[in-house]
Amino acid sequence: MVQYTLYLLSTSQPDPHPVSYNLNISEKEENNPESIFNSKLREKMRSQLQQQTACALNNANLEQIIQTWLEDIREGYRTTSLTLDLPALEFEEIHQIQDSGDRRIPDLFPPDFSQIEPQGGALPPLDFT
Repeated sequence: MVQYTLYLLSTSQPDPHPVSYNLNISEKEENNPESIFNSKLREKMRSQLQQQTACALNNANLEQIIQTWLEDIREGYRTTSLTLDLPALEFEEIHQIQDSGDRRIPDLFPPDFSQIEPQGGALPPLDFT
């Protein structure tokens, strides 16, 4: 078994250290790395990387990570480093917020000009009649 390591760095992370994900691959799987990344492993990778980075991984990001890693495995590289701009995990479902807001118009009140005085200069008298 050969160990392959993926290092992922998110530029939106406050912590600038990359997180790693290790994968042990047999010689047979090295020759056909596409067979390794089934849906179960993809979801395991997604949850582990999301937990380590505190960033959201959508399907496009995960596919980009896997394709880059597959390419490096085919070329014989044991480590793969990847830098992505991933959104924070707390903003993952922000588009699903349903808040109608407070749509009432606030009460209008006339302004009070009685306290207005010139400050450090001469102004003409204010006449609002």
